[in-house]
Amino acid sequence: MPEPDLAPAPPHDSQLRMVFIGAQGLRAGWRLLVFLVLVAVLSGVAFMLQKTIVHSFGTDFSATNVITGEAFSFGIVLIATAIMGRFERRRFADYGLPPRKALGRQFWTGALWGFVMLSLIIAMMAMTRSYSPGGLALSPAGVAKFGFLWALGFLMVGLFEESAFRGYIQFTLTTGLGFWPAAAITCVIFAGLHLGNPGENWIGAVEVVLIALFLCLALRRTGDLWFAIGWHMAFDWGESFFYSTPNSGIHATGHMLNASLTGSKWFSGGTVGPEASVFDLVVTIAGILLLAWIYPEAKYPVSTLADGLPDGLPATSAETLAPDSAN
Repeated sequence: MPEPDLAPAPPHDSQLRMVFIGAQGLRAGWRLLVFLVLVAVLSGVAFMLQKTIVHSFGTDFSATNVITGEAFSFGIVLIATAIMGRFERRRFADYGLPPRKALGRQFWTGALWGFVMLSLIIAMMAMTRSYSPGGLALSPAGVAKFGFLWALGFLMVGLFEESAFRGYIQFTLTTGLGFWPAAAITCVIFAGLHLGNPGENWIGAVEVVLIALFLCLALRRTGDLWFAIGWHMAFDWGESFFYSTPNSGIHATGHMLNASLTGSKWFSGGTVGPEASVFDLVVTIAGILLLAWIYPEAKYPVSTLADGLPDGLPATSAETLAPDSAN
């Protein structure tokens, strides 16, 4: 009886190529590694420049220090993203940062959401006597000055943190894993890094995961990062300056009120601030549900194939199978 023909084993170089190359070219994991190396190299260069500047301002949590430090950090991420975009033949818009929408309608919509959500948390804290605003800590001129400086500072925070966690990294992981598995990874990393803040605890970090999920949903449903950047700026500005509470355990220099947190830590958030309050949990979950209702359609612009799909797959099949197509 004749033996069936056996398919020839793929050459060793083809197997090795599959480790590095997928349907989109260099696989997502390797692209991400290159991006992180670029960030590390650029951070080393920036550190030497920033070290001189920061020494002239001091090391406290002041508006000038935040503006300087976060602008450097955002610049590093932006340059690394631009280099990878050149290599991948993609634009900033593909990574969630379309320049033409900068500080546009979605940004200010997100800012309104951020300030309103925080105000609801503070209102519930005040009703349970966990928050007291006190009197003004600044003169009218100081309120105008520091209000503007902190708005600029937290704009830099929003630009850096959103582009760093939900920009290139989110996009690249999405092409390899799908949007929500990628979001789960970025959310956990985002929250984990917040544990390094003075006064932060695990309860605050868990609620930061929820906030990060809200921001990922905003990216998914609005199509870019500008809503999330506006939300991030307004929420942090409200915490640190306007309502003058701790922000992830950090007190800002130049806040508007002599506010105090008292009573149960479950209500006040303790040393962490409103982010560790049970009211933050309630408002964030409500915000996720409301955002999903108001923005029912997924608009995130990842339309490339997943890494595992074979070359030459028809476009219609690729769109069906790629993890990016799931809402």
